[in-house]
Amino acid sequence: MLTFIGHAGFKYETEESIILMDPWLSRNGAFDHAWYQFPPNHKLGDEIRETINTTGKDIFIYISHEHKDHFDIPYLETLDQSKINYLTPNFRRDQVVKKLNELKPKSVEAIDDSIKFSIQDVDIFLFIDDNELNRDSGIALIDNRTGTTILNLNDCKIYDRIPEIINRIGKINIFSCQFSGAVFHPVCYDYPEKKYSEISKTKVEGKFSAVKRVLEQLNPEVYIPAAGPPVFLDQQLFHINFQENNIFPSPLIFKDYLKKEIPKMKVCVPVPGTDLIPNGETIDVIHPVNNHEKLFSLDTLESYQFSVQDILDKRKESLSSYDSETVFKLLLKELQSKLLDFELTHDMDVILKFSINEISNKAIYIDFKNLNISTDSEHNTPTSNNLYEISASTGDLGRLLDGYQNWDDFMLSFRHKLHRSPDIYQVAINGFLVMEKEDINAFCSNLMRLENQKERIIVEVEGIAYSVDKFCPHQGTDLSSGWIEEGQYLVCPKHRWMFDMENGGKALEADATINAVDLDGDGS
Repeated sequence: MLTFIGHAGFKYETEESIILMDPWLSRNGAFDHAWYQFPPNHKLGDEIRETINTTGKDIFIYISHEHKDHFDIPYLETLDQSKINYLTPNFRRDQVVKKLNELKPKSVEAIDDSIKFSIQDVDIFLFIDDNELNRDSGIALIDNRTGTTILNLNDCKIYDRIPEIINRIGKINIFSCQFSGAVFHPVCYDYPEKKYSEISKTKVEGKFSAVKRVLEQLNPEVYIPAAGPPVFLDQQLFHINFQENNIFPSPLIFKDYLKKEIPKMKVCVPVPGTDLIPNGETIDVIHPVNNHEKLFSLDTLESYQFSVQDILDKRKESLSSYDSETVFKLLLKELQSKLLDFELTHDMDVILKFSINEISNKAIYIDFKNLNISTDSEHNTPTSNNLYEISASTGDLGRLLDGYQNWDDFMLSFRHKLHRSPDIYQVAINGFLVMEKEDINAFCSNLMRLENQKERIIVEVEGIAYSVDKFCPHQGTDLSSGWIEEGQYLVCPKHRWMFDMENGGKALEADATINAVDLDGDGS
């Protein structure tokens, strides 16, 4: 039996074993108390802990990646580690394995991509995405006793590998993946309201369309929209929940979309405690309450916020303990250490301005073209046609530099403001901000590897053949599985980057290209 335990979490139970997937169950939220599970699932945490304490079954816990809405260390620390076997991908960066071993569990297994790992009658496969800027995985369970196959991709967007996955594990009965946004664009950017709304709508439509294409390929018996969206209970972020348009649509909206686009698809919008039970050729769905969709009402958020107010207040009190000038010096030192290993083969004529809200007369400037860093005043700033700005409060940066969160966590906490001119995505700048200093060198090496890949493919657009780079310059996805939209744009299947075939393969809204060449000569 498969039980949804909230957000991206599931429990699969057989006669001999219990397999938990990404249990995010604590009251601490994620990303320094910025994100919270919705609907709330904290009571299930107590029930699962009691089950682990009393059962004689083998316990396995799969952790897909290190994001805190999947890797809930505060909750894991409350469990009886002597009974727990952890399963996690064998990433280049072994941070998850290291943290799990520190818990001193029964065992930790770092599993390679696509390799079978068996637990009694259940075969497990992990499908891994490890490209430095993104590190994630999905899991497949094949229950040989019931004949049930489950594929849970959570927020691992390996959509270009769907044919390979089908070939590896066969027909999929139950499928789950993320359908909503989970990034800081456009949430943290200072766009006018109309532009913010337009960008959000475009992102949601793109996400919906990408998942629809995956569902058409997989054709599962049941689809479970999961892995978000969260809610934001910190008063600083609370307004995000009520925006008319943002990148966090309700699963009920996505269900309605799929009802129109794929009418025969069975969609189960779960709540914590929903059971999916294989029953012959069907999957029975049992919800823990009547009218379960009411649990998604935003009217419940004020009481939810009140239930964790003690945690939020404690965090807020800590912010005042940080001194702005001290944090400025520590931030400068941290950015200097990041810049030491930041080396690319191409010139980057861009300035990154990093400022602290409480300091008005100076900021930190990073000149990527000359690879130097300075603390010039507002009246003596370096000049560039490309300027990327980020600002945050003393307290939030202090907690980052004190180790309460890492850089990726900080960026996903949404407690910062961003502006870029021109408004174009740059992979290198994004990587510099989200990477830990010890990962900068590997990130740069991977980016240069992508830039130096010479393999080409042929794509046809409106009867015209184009030669293009085979791999997406964003994260190296094979564009052979991409598709054409609007008779002009080649779309990457992973993050839906769009490349204009009529403009040399240049990316829309990003400083990148796939170097498209019209093989017919004149584009006619």
